[in-house]
Amino acid sequence: MANQDPQPEIYNVTSDFAAGAAGRNVVTNIQTSQANNEEVRIYALLVNITDGAGGSLAAGAADVDFNVQLTIGPNNIPSNAFNIMPTFLSESKMLTFPSPILVLYQYPLQVTVTCNAITTATRQVQIQLISELALQKVAGTYTDSDFPRSR
Repeated sequence: MANQDPQPEIYNVTSDFAAGAAGRNVVTNIQTSQANNEEVRIYALLVNITDGAGGSLAAGAADVDFNVQLTIGPNNIPSNAFNIMPTFLSESKMLTFPSPILVLYQYPLQVTVTCNAITTATRQVQIQLISELALQKVAGTYTDSDFPRSR
């Protein structure tokens, strides 16, 4: 339940890939813990790829070719998986979506990370979904008490 409207939320996903893991998928289910009158809006994702010991990789490091697929309910949003290597190599390591991704009540949220190339060492892909939990806004009807008038 949201304590404030909207309430900032960060969902963390960590996917481990052993050496030689080309084509391997790691699917992570995220519990949003939202009530039936709340919605989650995902605005961006933050990417970090480390070696197996948690050490940072240099900007020119090899074995950082991964795809990410977001699945909300029965739909993939966006419709195709996207490569996160350019995001990881950018200065901010953040990919901002042009419009928020909406997760409604009882819609499962899954993040699938796929290794595209043969890795020579262990890699750990960490993704943070930058989002907010908010109450759903309902269009109401106006009553006499909303607009006082003289009688």
